[in-house]
Amino acid sequence: MNKKITAVIELASNELRLKIGEKKGDGYKLVESLSYPLSLGKDTFHYGKISFESICKAAEIINGFLQVTREYGVEHISAIATTAVREAANKEYVLDQIKVKTGLEAVVIDDSMEKNYIDMLMFNMLPKKHSGSAVVIHLGSGNIFISLLEDACLTYTTTMKTGGLRLSEMFEVISAEKFTGVIKEYLKPFIDGILLALPETVGEVILTGCDAGLISRLCGGKVVDKVIEINKEGFTAFYKQTKESSLTELSEKYKIDIEKQEIIMPALVIYNRILKHIKADKIMAMPITAGEALLVKHLNPSIYKGLEERLEENAVVAAWKIAERYQLDIEHTKEVEHCALLFFDRLKKIHGLGKRERFLLSLTAILHNSGKFINHKAHYIHSYNIIRGLDITGINGEEREIIANAALFHGSLMPDMQYRSYSDLSQSSRAVCSKLCAILRLATAVNIGYGKYQNINVKLKANEFIITLDTYKDIDLEKLIFSKKSKLFADVYGIKAVLKKRSVI
Repeated sequence: MNKKITAVIELASNELRLKIGEKKGDGYKLVESLSYPLSLGKDTFHYGKISFESICKAAEIINGFLQVTREYGVEHISAIATTAVREAANKEYVLDQIKVKTGLEAVVIDDSMEKNYIDMLMFNMLPKKHSGSAVVIHLGSGNIFISLLEDACLTYTTTMKTGGLRLSEMFEVISAEKFTGVIKEYLKPFIDGILLALPETVGEVILTGCDAGLISRLCGGKVVDKVIEINKEGFTAFYKQTKESSLTELSEKYKIDIEKQEIIMPALVIYNRILKHIKADKIMAMPITAGEALLVKHLNPSIYKGLEERLEENAVVAAWKIAERYQLDIEHTKEVEHCALLFFDRLKKIHGLGKRERFLLSLTAILHNSGKFINHKAHYIHSYNIIRGLDITGINGEEREIIANAALFHGSLMPDMQYRSYSDLSQSSRAVCSKLCAILRLATAVNIGYGKYQNINVKLKANEFIITLDTYKDIDLEKLIFSKKSKLFADVYGIKAVLKKRSVI
C-alpha cells in the first residue's frame, strides 16, 4: 500500500525531537515520536552561544534520527530550530555544521512563527462546536506564550521570555528546596500584568507544548476526544505537593529527573495563579509542538491552507480589538481599510502582490493610527513602536516589521535606507512595505475629511490611477493632502495618481 510519509526534526532548547507522520483520511497520523535530551538552551542562555561539543552531539542525534526515517521510508524531511539556536551568537556556525555533518538544512523560525504553528494545531484539535472563552498557555524552554481565546479567535496574546529552561539557568545557584518559592516571587509581576487582560469569567485553560503531556500525567489527566482533560482538583493537589516537597522528593516519587522538574516548575506556578484568577472549571492539555504543523503542511496541504486562512481571519479580528483598545475612530478606520483594499485590487496588474500582502495591508490600515492614543504629535512613530510590540497570532516577525514600517511611513516620511527600521528589512520586504505604504497613503488622503463622499470609483489607465469621489462637498483639503501623499505612489509604481470629484445632489 502506497502511503505518504513525512518527518520533522526539531532542534528545541532542551531536546531534539523526531516526529514521523502519514496521511490518514482528511488528517494525519503520528506513527513515530522520538526525543533525545540535549540542552542547547543551557549553552545559549548561560554562555550566549552553543558549544562545539553540543553541535557535534546534536549532529550525532540527528544522524540517528535520519536512520530511523530511512527505516520508515520517509519521503520528505524538514528541520526547524527554535529559541536556543535562534538566540545563539554563533547561530550561522551551528546551522552550517549541522548541514556539513548530517546533510540536513535546518530553518530557524522566530517565536511568532513558532506560536503560529502551535495555534494552528490547537485550532485543529479543538472540538468543532467549541465556544466560550479560554486562556491558552504554551510553555517553552525559552518562552511562555499566553493568549485569550474568545469566540474561537485569539484576541489577546503576550510573550514572556521566561521559559522553564531559561529560568532554570537564571536561578541555578538557588537550592532545590527554595526553587519554587523564588520562581513564584520572580514571576509575580509578569503574571499580575497579564491577569489585567484576562477576564475572570473565562471558563477553560488550554495547555500546549511538549511538557503539557507530562504535566497532565502528573495531575492524573485522561484522554477525551484527542485532548487530555485534567481535573482541577488533581492539578491543585499536585501543585500543593510541589510547594511542600523538595525537588529531590518529587523526583523520587514521580520518577522525573530534577532538571525536568525545574523546567516545568514555572509552568505550574503560572497555571496555578491563572486558575485562581479566572476560576476555570476545565483544563485541557494538548502536547503539541511546532514541528507537527509541518507534518500537516506536507501531508495535507489543503488542511494546512485552511488553518493558515483561519489564522489570518484571527489576526484581523485581533487587530480590530487592538484598534478599540487604542480608542481609534472605528468607522473612519473602516473607510481607510476599505479604500486601501479597493485600491490594492484595482492595482493587481502592476503591484505583483498576492493574497498574503493584501492581508498585511488590511492589518496596516487598521493599526496605522494606533499611535494617536499616545500623542497626535508624530503619532506615526508611536504607531511603529506599538505595532512592533504587538503579538498578533497569524503573522511572523518579518511581517510585523513590514506593517510597523508601513505605519511609520504613511505620513510625510519617505521609506529610505537612512532609517534603520527600513534598512534592516530584507530587500523583498522593503519592496512589499513601500508598495503597501504607497497604497495606504492614497487611502488616508481621500479619507482625511472623514466621510465626505457617498461613493468612490477607481480606474487604472496606462499612465494614471484615477480615483473619483462622488460628493456634493468641497474636497480641496483632500486634493491638497493627496497631491503630497501621492508622490510615493508615483515613485513606487511609475504612474500618476489622480483625485477627481463628481458632483452629486
